[in-house]
Amino acid sequence: MKLDQLIAEHDEEGLDSFYISFGDLMVILCVFLVMLLTMSKIDIGSFEKIKSVMTGRTENTLVELTSTLKEIIEGTPGIPGATVHLAKDGVRVDLDTGVLFATGSAVIKGEALDSMDQLLKEILNTKYLIDVEGHTDDVPLYKVVDGETETNWSLSGKRASSVILHLKSFGFASRRLRAVGYAHTRPVVDPTEKSGKRLQDARARNRRVSLLIR
Repeated sequence: MKLDQLIAEHDEEGLDSFYISFGDLMVILCVFLVMLLTMSKIDIGSFEKIKSVMTGRTENTLVELTSTLKEIIEGTPGIPGATVHLAKDGVRVDLDTGVLFATGSAVIKGEALDSMDQLLKEILNTKYLIDVEGHTDDVPLYKVVDGETETNWSLSGKRASSVILHLKSFGFASRRLRAVGYAHTRPVVDPTEKSGKRLQDARARNRRVSLLIR
């Protein structure tokens, strides 16, 4: 076999190897990009659940914070009308507005704050952001007070803002806080086709202020 034929065959083999290696590299890059896109869509609550399962550790995670807040809420003396759970978007602490506010009011009852100090201290000592969400029931609200129109939207926003002001006075930095009013649009219990006591109970659960720790 001539020298030029040997060189040509060698070059072809090398070119084939290059294409195979390049193809493998592209597959790996595609898999990596898919993983990045998938991870970007995972909410922090879901991510930290996965993290705790994979590592077997819950220290300094939302999983641990949920457990700690649950002990405070359900312990002695506890916090009346409060519940906590780890959702996909963070830790949710739901506070019954019947405990916090008088009917139709956005002024927090003084005695309602006494039992919350330990809970707020735990949250304050974390690095997380807090969304304060106001929620009402589905009963239409429309009234004009001193020339100002009051609706479920404005009431839910004002209640969230009142809780924000209390958190700021407690020591929370403004950059960690955000107030959101959802009115009746995000019920915990769907009141549709309910009546009597079941409807009253559903509406009572839907009237809440939620602290979303994320």
